[in-house]
Amino acid sequence: MSDVSKLESTLVGVAGEYYVAAELSLRGYLASITLRNSRGIDIIASSADGTRSVSIQVKTSSGGKPKWMNKSASPT
Repeated sequence: MSDVSKLESTLVGVAGEYYVAAELSLRGYLASITLRNSRGIDIIASSADGTRSVSIQVKTSSGGKPKWMNKSASPT
């Protein structure tokens, strides 16, 4: 993978994380994007009152047909 395509892939991934966080915020959740070294967790979202939270891993791709993957996790 060339340096340009690796950078492009990273930017697509980061854009996806911000998109998901924005959509969660619009729906009334508190969404925080984690640092890049949080393995397997891209966003931590919680209810507005803080009683429930969930860790989210975002997978983003560019091009092709849109598709959704959803793996449910137990909220804490």
